Amino acid sequence: MIEEINKRQKKKFIILFSVLLFLSIIIFLLSLMIGQYGFIPISEIFKMIGKAFGAQCTINNSSSNIIEFVRLPRTLAAFLIGGSLSIAGLVYQNTFNNKLVSPDILGVSAGSCVGAGIAILLGLSGFFVGLSAFVFGFIAVLIALLLPKLFKNKSSLMLILSGIIVGAFMNSIIGIIKFLADKEDKLSAITFWMLGSVSNVKMIDILYVLPLIVVSTIVLIVMSHRIDVISLGEDEAKSLGINYKRNRLIIIICSTVLTAASVAISGNVGWVGLVIPHLTRVIIGNKSKDCLPLSFLFGGSFMMVVDMMSRTISVENIPLSIITGIFGAVIYSIVLIKKGRELNE
Repeated sequence: MIEEINKRQKKKFIILFSVLLFLSIIIFLLSLMIGQYGFIPISEIFKMIGKAFGAQCTINNSSSNIIEFVRLPRTLAAFLIGGSLSIAGLVYQNTFNNKLVSPDILGVSAGSCVGAGIAILLGLSGFFVGLSAFVFGFIAVLIALLLPKLFKNKSSLMLILSGIIVGAFMNSIIGIIKFLADKEDKLSAITFWMLGSVSNVKMIDILYVLPLIVVSTIVLIVMSHRIDVISLGEDEAKSLGINYKRNRLIIIICSTVLTAASVAISGNVGWVGLVIPHLTRVIIGNKSKDCLPLSFLFGGSFMMVVDMMSRTISVENIPLSIITGIFGAVIYSIVLIKKGRELNE
């Protein structure tokens, strides 16, 4: 009986993974075709792909430049950001056994905003803004990890509370940075960065963080079974022969890397890491082994759609958090209504 259930679950996962992968490819191609600089036929995109593999093709230079320097970097960035935040949110929720937890629960997003704000205030270039955001995001999480030791309480609840404390402190620093920033120039840059955008992403920015995202994602997928065990609590993990503290630390570090890398590329993007894991569980169940790959594809596809909307709805690029906030609130409300009905039944 159990073997039959496992076979059905595996078959369901393969079907869903194949559908989401196909959907991701379609959305990716659409994202390369649609944008502010006009519609580019898919034939031009296939010519570029063919040329990359050595085929002799005649390509429109204007279309080639738009795809290579504008649409391809921001589409890849949107996909990686959506996938990374979705996985980080799912892992945090499972690790802390709290479905209301988001990737910034340990203060990483607030810390990254402080780092980016300081870099912008100092007039540093885009690369150093991203680097500063990544470093400060990691520092914020390290402080959140050290606080429970100071309080002599190492429970998951205390770790979450420590993250809230660090986040509140970092938000206060952000307020000071905004107050000191030049009102006509740097304040608007800091505010826009905090709302999230991939409009200025370059391919080199993606290459800097790609190894971190790939390695962290692979580690979390390999540890998927341990994530499920960690969610049961320290006593249960120890009874199954798993080092609770060491494994939880590795899981938190990998999730933090994914979140900090995403925020370093695009700025702060809300709701994705909270909502997408819930939708993934609805369609596949609670096992991390199945949820993690699907969550990455689901989140990546969602963010590519959000980015397309960001650059087509208005002449100016609409910040990503505005669109994700609208979608996120609606989707999360539907999920909560569905959960409420199931509980009442």
